[in-house]
Amino acid sequence: MTIDLTWAGWFTGVVVLYYAVLFVVSLRRPRADTAPAGWEAPLMIVVVPARNEDKVIGETIANLRGMEYAGECRILVVDDASTDTTAAVIAAHVSQDPRVRLLSRTAEQGGRGKSDVLNHAYRLIRDAAADGDPWLAGRAPADIVYAIVDADGRLEKDSLTVVAPYFIDPSVGSTQVGVRIYNAGDSTLARMQDMEFVGFTYLVQIARDKIGSSGLGGNGQFTRLSALISLGDAPWKTSALTEDLDLGLRLIEAGWRTRFCHHTTVAQQGLTRWKPLLRQRTRWIQGHYQCWSHIPKLARAKGASYAGRFDLVTYLFLVVTVVVISLSMTAVLASGLGLVHLTSSFLSFVPDGLGLRVTSLVLSILPLAIFMLTYQMNSRHPYRWWEVPTFALIFSAYSYVWIVTTLRAWTRMLLRRNGWVKTPRVGPTPSLPPTIGLQAGR
Repeated sequence: MTIDLTWAGWFTGVVVLYYAVLFVVSLRRPRADTAPAGWEAPLMIVVVPARNEDKVIGETIANLRGMEYAGECRILVVDDASTDTTAAVIAAHVSQDPRVRLLSRTAEQGGRGKSDVLNHAYRLIRDAAADGDPWLAGRAPADIVYAIVDADGRLEKDSLTVVAPYFIDPSVGSTQVGVRIYNAGDSTLARMQDMEFVGFTYLVQIARDKIGSSGLGGNGQFTRLSALISLGDAPWKTSALTEDLDLGLRLIEAGWRTRFCHHTTVAQQGLTRWKPLLRQRTRWIQGHYQCWSHIPKLARAKGASYAGRFDLVTYLFLVVTVVVISLSMTAVLASGLGLVHLTSSFLSFVPDGLGLRVTSLVLSILPLAIFMLTYQMNSRHPYRWWEVPTFALIFSAYSYVWIVTTLRAWTRMLLRRNGWVKTPRVGPTPSLPPTIGLQAGR
């Protein structure tokens, strides 16, 4: 049996070229947006969803209370019917700082997923703004930014100050900041996740910001309240497994601009065990496939540039790259066992000999070389030069986790399973605070 892999060679070559172009575009870093004199910074409301997060929530709130921001900031922590001491830890901060409020969800409301929590907080803020709640300082929806920080998130001290000027442009609906892993030194698995996030931030998102197709993440996401209002009563689709990606696409379809800010970051906790990592990435893959339903609307989104629309559609389709690699690997393995004969006319236009060998080598190592260079240039803890080859190989092996999670995602889709389990945290459980403070009045 003969299998022709020419198509796979051309597909892979185009993908490599695509990311090489993004890398070149990302090398020229734009300056941070700055506010003009006399401009009033928006009211930042940082929403923190929390369900059984007593291991990390205290430090997260303390981090947010210590933010340096010339404008006004509020912190709304949503206890999603936790069964641990999460509510008590939050309430201790509420009693100490009037900027902090606790929104408690009942057992009947809780456990329905992050989207439902975010929509609940959104409706509370929207209605409070309409009612003139003094906690919102009398600001209009266009001047209120709904920020999302996960329960394990750590914003840099100046993050709010850096992000705020991006909303000077009234067409900007949302801005995403870069993500890092703060426990990357705890294990090789956590470091691999840091490489993923930093690489995606500086290899892809900067370029996409320039062409108008930057995506949103679930942590470090800032969205204008009026933009959320334009999407209706539930901006976050409760059936979406990747509610952040879905929201960004819906904003673009509605005519809003999405931006990316690489001048500040949010740090989060990396997973240190394989089982929850596989579960998390399976959800991401399945959610990515769910977002294929946006492709027709994105292609017609008049508010986005042609380049932006092309990139968004391409990005959604590129999830099949894992499939192509898997099929190619299977074919090569079968060929090694003598079960099939492989042929390919890819690179047939390159003369045999040294030229063909060099071209093949470049295409083979270029993606990894670009990625490692990006990480070394932008990591807070770059590898020493003699460590780079070893960790490049480790990361290559780690990347095959996407093949496993893709198969798991397909299985779930075939079985029509759309539920998901919250990602667990690691760390010591704090002691109970001595007192419980006031909850949100609404």
